[in-house]
Amino acid sequence: MSDDVRLTIDVEDFYDGMEVLGHHVERPESPNGALASLLSYFPPAGSPDVAPKVTLFVVGNYATRIQSSLEAFVAEGHEIASHGVDHGALPSRGVVSWLRSGRESLEDLLGVPVRGFRSPRFDIPGDGCLARYRDQLAAAGYDYVSDTRLLGAESPVQELPVMIWHRLPLGGGSYQRLLPPGVVGAAVRRHRGKTVLYYHSYDFDGSLPGLSRVRSLALARQLLGRPRIATTFSYLAGRFGSASCGDYGS
Repeated sequence: MSDDVRLTIDVEDFYDGMEVLGHHVERPESPNGALASLLSYFPPAGSPDVAPKVTLFVVGNYATRIQSSLEAFVAEGHEIASHGVDHGALPSRGVVSWLRSGRESLEDLLGVPVRGFRSPRFDIPGDGCLARYRDQLAAAGYDYVSDTRLLGAESPVQELPVMIWHRLPLGGGSYQRLLPPGVVGAAVRRHRGKTVLYYHSYDFDGSLPGLSRVRSLALARQLLGRPRIATTFSYLAGRFGSASCGDYGS
């Protein structure tokens, strides 16, 4: 049974991400983008209730657009980690520099240490060598990585893989949107060891396009079931709590 849940948020722009995938979606004139509203899911700092803590894996070139929201999370004791300089694929050359740039840009902007990394779409550099990638993360100054791979004891950085349940990647919000919260909760309850779950900032910040604007199958697939994610997140946070990924040694 899992008693060690880590709720994580990939903080990225939905419209930028669709462009990377080759699908242009018209951006609304006044997108909400109020990520700080996610804080309403947790008791405030100083509350007698034990407040769950999340880790935000933030895309560097998006961070300046939501700086005040990120600062609000920092003030409440949540963790900032890196999701890369941008939301593109990891480069085939200059990997360490690219990784370090993502970390340092967030540290400079928010004045907090950035210890963890999650690559966009969980990819690794083009040569496909996991051991080399783990070495590159350490060289770039990271202490841990959260993705879908596990090198094991040889890794110079702590590995916090997203939950896989019976070969299904139920740890991700994109899969949880298709299932009732109770089903996801049952999988979390039976999972052994650290249970890392991930979601996307745009599932909470009001920036997603309405269904009336769906003009393609690709967009429809991205939006299908997303209203369910916030409910599932709230259920899991209340049922299991959460620690930040940076507290992996506790």
